[in-house]
Amino acid sequence: MLKVKYITVSRGFRFSAAHRLHREEWSEEKNREAFGKCSSLHGHDYSMVVTVRSESEGDMVVNVSTLGEVVEKEVIALIDHRNLNTDVPFLSGVLPTMENIARKIAEKLEEPLKGIGAELYELTLAESEKNSVTLHFV
Repeated sequence: MLKVKYITVSRGFRFSAAHRLHREEWSEEKNREAFGKCSSLHGHDYSMVVTVRSESEGDMVVNVSTLGEVVEKEVIALIDHRNLNTDVPFLSGVLPTMENIARKIAEKLEEPLKGIGAELYELTLAESEKNSVTLHFV
């Protein structure tokens, strides 16, 4: 019989937000050179998949509705239809690249997910059909 090492459960989310890739200490020209058209304020319809894992031998890793409620409360409610540069406290002072947004979302979710008995395993954030980042946790 196969032994299960761990089980993962994923749930998808969507949110819309605006951002600008811009460093205050740089000139407009240097920002345009580094970030191209993303140096101007623009928006994305983001999609995100949060995957949690458990070594549980039980019938269910986590209630997916509860997982959804946690992510909605801790992240989506704070980020949806906001300017990521100015309106989201947990992104304050962070250049809002996909990588940085994903890292900060993961940090925001770590403890609340533990509270429902789940461990963050993977987080994928896509700002378009062509561009995404995936964080893998150990």
